[in-house]
Amino acid sequence: MTFGPSQVSGRRITVLGAARSGLAVAELLLRHGAAVFLSEMSAESEKADAARRLSRSGIPAEFGGHSVRALDADWLVVSPGIPPGAPVLVDARRLNLPVLGELEVASWFSKAPIAAVTGSNGKSTVTTLIGEVFKATGIPTVVAGNIGQAFSEEVEETAPDGVAVLEVSSFQLETIRQFHPKVAVFLNLTQDHINWHGSFEAYGNTKARIFENQTPDDHLVLCGQDKGVVALSLKAKSKKYLFGVTEMDGPDGFVRNGVLTVSPFGNEESILPVGELGISGEHNLLNALASALACRLMDADLEILRNVFRSFKGLPHRLEFVLEKDGVRWINDSKGTNVDSVWYALGSFQNPIVLIAGGRDKDSDFTVLNERLKNRVRTVLLIGEAADKMEKAFRGVCPLARAATLREAVEKARDLARPGDVVLLSPACASFDMFRNFEDRGEQFKSLVREGVGS
Repeated sequence: MTFGPSQVSGRRITVLGAARSGLAVAELLLRHGAAVFLSEMSAESEKADAARRLSRSGIPAEFGGHSVRALDADWLVVSPGIPPGAPVLVDARRLNLPVLGELEVASWFSKAPIAAVTGSNGKSTVTTLIGEVFKATGIPTVVAGNIGQAFSEEVEETAPDGVAVLEVSSFQLETIRQFHPKVAVFLNLTQDHINWHGSFEAYGNTKARIFENQTPDDHLVLCGQDKGVVALSLKAKSKKYLFGVTEMDGPDGFVRNGVLTVSPFGNEESILPVGELGISGEHNLLNALASALACRLMDADLEILRNVFRSFKGLPHRLEFVLEKDGVRWINDSKGTNVDSVWYALGSFQNPIVLIAGGRDKDSDFTVLNERLKNRVRTVLLIGEAADKMEKAFRGVCPLARAATLREAVEKARDLARPGDVVLLSPACASFDMFRNFEDRGEQFKSLVREGVGS
């Protein structure tokens, strides 16, 4: 079956999920002539704002579960938060109903070429950095996807002479059909969301879908240091560009003599010295190289790129400096929701670290952190549901302590830290056992630190 804008008008389309992306794609489809119905599991009382928005738009909806009416459709469009094993999706597959994602549908309407970014870590930083470069050039730029606005909310603002920069998650890539980025960036692949995808292999194959519709005229930017990413890219038809800290790891993007260097067109281009980069940490060298390659492959001005790379200071909740008091630096890395991101975070500091970690486990192997914990960490303070599993993984590696709440963890960290130390919140876990999301966790951490330490 062919999908695209010309097939939308007159179709009966059910949108599953009344969160931001579901509402946005429902309204987009309605504007293009579809007969849209929205179905949401939560009760209407829990989604009052969404219900009012749907009513204003004239979109019929049901709340409190997916009835048989949800399956009375030509297609289903699913929000990324609905797991593939949900009964409504099982029924849809049994009935041979096409199930598409919001990202897929929105991409049909893009008038601009797409730069798409995926990976286990660094997606938001790279997406934002690419977007900032193109905004600084003055061309029409949309930044959306798994970051900020749903693409459906922004796609009609795209222009043929502009660019759409999208962060894409494995959840979104699971439901693509024709999604086709001009430049795809695959940053890394580590154990994450295994509880959702079922296996590391399935997770990796889903991530690799970012380039499955690319042609030899398109570009694929890859981390040459990540053997899993490189292996998955063997089936790609697009032109490949590898980046890494050294030329051996990434012949198209690397650091030589302390200078970020890329070679997108066969000729080397010096970006800027590492010390002038506005974001710090080993992982951010890789993020900057990936961003530079993607920008140059889409003809971004080199001098504008350099200026943005100097001024960009990173995103909240990603190695975010909170304050320094009595010689102790407090760092919020609440976005460190998997083991690999914490591994890089621990490598970003030379000083002893008091680490606050824990939350909801995502079937992670925490022992991967042991070598860095042994060499860099004064104490690990464990919180949340994963505390027992983490304690078993870290036992004998470094001193451990428990805290019942984040407040207690901050108080204990204040007592344990010595002048010159870093107190780092980098949980290696999801936040949903104690917080609404990683942003909520990070904001609470910053508030507690300022309240108990900065006063």
